[in-house]
Amino acid sequence: MDHFGTTRTLYNTVVKPVLKHSFRPRIAILLDYVNDKTVLDLGCVEHEAAVEGKQNWWLHGLIKSRARTVKGVDYDAKAVTALREKGYDICVGDVEDLHLGETYEVIVAGELVEHLTNHRSFFESVKRHLAPGGIVVASVPNANSLNYFMQTLVFGHEVDAWDHACFFTPVTLAVLLRKCGLELAELVLYQPRTIFHHSNRLHGLAATCFNAIQQCVCRVQPSLSRGIVAVAKAAR
Repeated sequence: MDHFGTTRTLYNTVVKPVLKHSFRPRIAILLDYVNDKTVLDLGCVEHEAAVEGKQNWWLHGLIKSRARTVKGVDYDAKAVTALREKGYDICVGDVEDLHLGETYEVIVAGELVEHLTNHRSFFESVKRHLAPGGIVVASVPNANSLNYFMQTLVFGHEVDAWDHACFFTPVTLAVLLRKCGLELAELVLYQPRTIFHHSNRLHGLAATCFNAIQQCVCRVQPSLSRGIVAVAKAAR
């Protein structure tokens, strides 16, 4: 079997027709899909202490300001309780086995899929909660990114993947979605012009400088971009 030819065909027929490139931040891209929609935000608690509580960087808070309605789900019971006390409609739940009895026009999974271990069960949960014609919008790190290559080159391993159970490329993400009964409608490779990273000033400066280099490289070869945003709908 010509595996290269098969993969190339998959890329040309499934990924390339819906592929876009962007230099906008990940959150800005995700927010494009939630305006005036009913939204389910999965894994909505921000688990990085440096970002927690900063509304300009908290995806769920920004979705709330754009969507018609939004419900959040997260496994962190303590954080969910604190956010509910502040007026957010968030519940404790297992996103890999979710039964809310409701459907939504948009389901958001921001930087979530790479942390999961049962993707088929997760996407079954997603399809169970999709309204007719609804979409799931998921962002994941790009395993092909220059960022991860340089981390491995310098350190011998990736640095910012301490809780990642898997990595995806545009092709493998498209395959996963298709095997789980979803049809890829749009795929965005994004390399943001600005980056928020690291509370340490020296590390932050290094990350900013490298991000500028990566932007230049990605203008020539977008496949090395930092992340992927995939939009999918239930397969017909």
